Amino acid sequence: MTEHQWKELSKYFLDNGNRKLSTEEKEKIKLAIDQANCLNELLQVAFASLTIDAHR
Repeated sequence: MTEHQWKELSKYFLDNGNRKLSTEEKEKIKLAIDQANCLNELLQVAFASLTIDAHR
């Protein structure tokens, strides 16, 4: 898969997952996904977003 496809898939899962995130939180995560310069940074965004939901 290309980096662009990984980003689109990540945003799809964010929108259609069962995590309880506000619309604002989702938009911020999507922005971070778009700004990731490589798959390593995309993975860092994914791990960071997990902590948002974990502290509720």
